[in-house]
Amino acid sequence: MNSWKESSCFPQAFCTNLHEDFNQPRLATSQAFNGNPYEYDFTVDYNPQSVKVEDSILKIDMRLDSVPNSFGRPQGLGSAVSTTRFMQYGRVQARIKMGSSSPGVVSAFIVRNEDPGDEIDFEIVGRNASEAQTNFYFRTPPSMPPDQVDYSNTGRSALDTNTAQDFHNYEIEWMPDYILWKVDDRVIRSVFKNETKDVVGVPGAKQFPQSPARIQFGIWDGGQGSNGTAAWAGTPTDWSKHDQTYQLQVDYVDIQCYYSGNSTLTSWPPAGYGPTKIHSGPYNTPGLNGGYNDQDDNSGGGASVRPFVPFYKNMRLMIPTGCFGGLALIVIATIEVVRRRRLARVRWE
Repeated sequence: MNSWKESSCFPQAFCTNLHEDFNQPRLATSQAFNGNPYEYDFTVDYNPQSVKVEDSILKIDMRLDSVPNSFGRPQGLGSAVSTTRFMQYGRVQARIKMGSSSPGVVSAFIVRNEDPGDEIDFEIVGRNASEAQTNFYFRTPPSMPPDQVDYSNTGRSALDTNTAQDFHNYEIEWMPDYILWKVDDRVIRSVFKNETKDVVGVPGAKQFPQSPARIQFGIWDGGQGSNGTAAWAGTPTDWSKHDQTYQLQVDYVDIQCYYSGNSTLTSWPPAGYGPTKIHSGPYNTPGLNGGYNDQDDNSGGGASVRPFVPFYKNMRLMIPTGCFGGLALIVIATIEVVRRRRLARVRWE
């Protein structure tokens, strides 16, 4: 059951309260998503073959990829599922069975805005599935060089259970002045805005996530990535069985927004949301291909980002492809006529 509570005062892409138990989820691939959050609640951001819904459970698989990664190592390819709407502050709770049953496997439940790069993380890494790692980032988009990203906000909390063996409740409570991380209703970490670092050059500003963000679930292979990532996630990831599968399962997600509406996000799609996923190696924070230039765009020119347009709706592809197809049919028909005439001549002779 899903129950978005609508109101005409909400900007189209802004998140209102949602409870989704995946009985009949409105789920689309990033290619098929038409940009309308009233039509779909979630997108599969890449590798849709790894995502399915069975017995009212959202399941995200990670299997061995068919090609080595950029380090020349065999690596698993998982996926990520994101809400189509954004929230700015509120409470997000999800009942999840993590997939980190081997060193290297990273399971993630996050609140994320790629650009400007605000993010709040819940991660379970395979090197210790009985430990929850929490983190937050401020203004660190995927394009930022790694040596400029502040990784000092990580927290680690020991749990009294193996998170890959059963379902547990994970909760992020994100308010204008604090963040709480909870597991099974127990607060395992708190961060207060007034205790975070100052923004250099901006008096009174703090490095605290505050941009409207989507909720995302994902699983990826860190154990076969760069040396630093592998050491963090545990290595090597166990791919001794060719058909090995690691799976993150989500029983439900419940979102309660702090604001009833927000005017800071008025357009869709947001910057950074493109038609395809770049597959070029390990995914620390799976991102989407960015904007593209269209000289015929009359909306203001320059770079823009658009939802994927199906082939049968794209006139720029249909017309030339139709002409080419027609020409090919003429050539094939001509060859067939010549062949039959030759056969007839042989029979008469």
